[in-house]
Amino acid sequence: MIKKAKLPLIEHFDAIDWLTPVDISKEIKHKRKLFSEGRLNVYKGKGINKFVTLTVKGLNLYHYDFGIAYPEASADYPVFLYQVIIAPQRVLTLTHYAFYKPEDKQLLAQITELLEEDEYHSHMLLSSFKPQSFLAEDIIINNFNGLVRTTEIDEANESILDLFKVWHNGLIKIEEPSSEEETQKASLWTKEFCEKFYKEDYGYKSTSRYLGEKWAKDVFENYIFNID
Repeated sequence: MIKKAKLPLIEHFDAIDWLTPVDISKEIKHKRKLFSEGRLNVYKGKGINKFVTLTVKGLNLYHYDFGIAYPEASADYPVFLYQVIIAPQRVLTLTHYAFYKPEDKQLLAQITELLEEDEYHSHMLLSSFKPQSFLAEDIIINNFNGLVRTTEIDEANESILDLFKVWHNGLIKIEEPSSEEETQKASLWTKEFCEKFYKEDYGYKSTSRYLGEKWAKDVFENYIFNID
């Protein structure tokens, strides 16, 4: 039996005082089926356009956590996203920092603390994973992606929380907004990135399987990714 987390990841984010919950309908916020359950939270915060977290619980101990945080459009800063997949005998933890110019030297200097913190937490991994191929052109190379011990779910959740806080600390230090041209480029990239992630990643398919396509489609298209 996999150890249950003392504090679910979604509750870690609920406890952050600089995140403000956004009101969403009860039908979207909480979905329950006979053997499955889904929860969606949306937050605002300083420098953050939107931060969305999704938790799916299903049969056979399956558990899926997903979160994505978008900086305000005027900030040249990466999108933060995480995934935790819990199934019998394994726990997979993934974090990514997606940016429309992933090798931008100025940005990499700006997020040194984040990448160092990411490297520090990667030492708890039993084995590391390469990012899915469709992400390769959009993400900054990082290390906290892989399998952790089933007894260390709490530590993995706390690592994600730490990385999110470091990511946000770097975001609010940005003093000069990007140019209108750069903002437009970043906005176009974000739209394309969301559409690609929605199409290629297993998250939507998995959520549909456990909680129905109608709820999953509404959640992913209208709350997580804002796909037209």
